[in-house]
Amino acid sequence: MAFVFALSAGLCYAVASVFQHKVAANAPENLSLRPQLIVELIKHPIWLFGVGLDIGAYFLEAAALSVGSIVLVQTLLVSGLLFALPLSAIGRPTHPGRKEWLAAAAVAGGIAVFLAVGEPIGKSGSATSWEWVVGFGFCISISVFAVIVTRGAVSHNRALGLAVATGACYACTAALTKQVVNILGDHSFAELFMRWPVYALAVFSVTGLILNQSAFNAGHLAASLPALAVTNPILSSFLGIYLFEEHLKAHGVFQYLVVAAAVVVMVLGVIRLARSPFVTGEDETPGHPPLTPASP
Repeated sequence: MAFVFALSAGLCYAVASVFQHKVAANAPENLSLRPQLIVELIKHPIWLFGVGLDIGAYFLEAAALSVGSIVLVQTLLVSGLLFALPLSAIGRPTHPGRKEWLAAAAVAGGIAVFLAVGEPIGKSGSATSWEWVVGFGFCISISVFAVIVTRGAVSHNRALGLAVATGACYACTAALTKQVVNILGDHSFAELFMRWPVYALAVFSVTGLILNQSAFNAGHLAASLPALAVTNPILSSFLGIYLFEEHLKAHGVFQYLVVAAAVVVMVLGVIRLARSPFVTGEDETPGHPPLTPASP
């Protein structure tokens, strides 16, 4: 069931990004990284629909994490880009080209090989408070560094930096979600609110939302979506291995080399696919309408 939930969540996240970007890109730039940005975006039904998809995707992700490892689930989430590609051709005068399909094949093949050879598995985890602090500190450092380094940069680089920051924040959200569902498996719902992870999850979720919308506001979706699609699963996998003792069942140097190659191919495919106008909803050819299933 982890596969079904994760694949469904990936699709919802990908489509929601296009909806939210269409609104956030037109918001005043001076609202970037401020809660007022969310207040402005709430006024738009299209953005709210995207948030609704995000919420649905999150619960699907949580369901996947309740039965699967973080490494498995977060890797499968990037598959949402694969669904967005064929759906984008529906009702449109043009269709994805060879480059898009090759990128899709790279993503699908990379995921398939990674899961078949690597076969990620995990435990419920019993990380100490210090280990959580170290894990959070690592991701937060990446997030803060990305924001500071790209402050005042051109729109493309600013969007990329904010997307990296978002991915680092959402990696913490994934780890905390895994911890919360583990707690719910052993305790009542009321007892959940006596544990710190639920409050940390709320903080990282809100922070991630502001960072994400600021990335959409900063520039083209083709600049932010690839960075977000790559940073989130990589850092989530790190936290899964570090905090939850997850690991790969690959054996020997050759199998690990195959897994590493699969990850590289998948990442390159994600970057190319996430930049495609068929996924972002922005046609590179002047005069053509947006090519995306999520276009209003």
